[in-house]
Amino acid sequence: MKPRLILAFLFLSCCLFALSSCDGSAKEKTELQSKLAQLEATLKETKSERDKLQADMTSLSESLEKTKLELTKLTKTRNNLEAQLDKAVNARVELQKKFEELVKSRLDLEKQVGELTAQLQKQSKVIAELQNRTETVRSAIEQLETKLGSAKANSNF
Repeated sequence: MKPRLILAFLFLSCCLFALSSCDGSAKEKTELQSKLAQLEATLKETKSERDKLQADMTSLSESLEKTKLELTKLTKTRNNLEAQLDKAVNARVELQKKFEELVKSRLDLEKQVGELTAQLQKQSKVIAELQNRTETVRSAIEQLETKLGSAKANSNF
């Protein structure tokens, strides 16, 4: 924007100088020369600022390229991490399913253990009853053997 203004001002100054009469006073000539010197100084300053801005733009462009490369690397890293996270989530889901299956199996086993414990208790009662009957039968057999032995002994006499 400034270079255009400077060029426009320079053009207008030249036009004014050309339009002014050739027999102008030395004072006007001096003023015009001083304005021209100011314009040249402003032009020089503007060129210097332009050069600085171009250098800054080059530096910013390089910085932008570096940032783009870093962004690309970070994006790849993020994608890798997301893939690992997906794998971990899937593995967690699988482990959760296996855990639920194990819990179900455990509950089934506990139910079976309860049923078997109940059967064992029933069978223990039956065994205890049978042992009592066996003892009763043994005792009856012993009594009969004793009576039989007594009867044999009495009959031998």
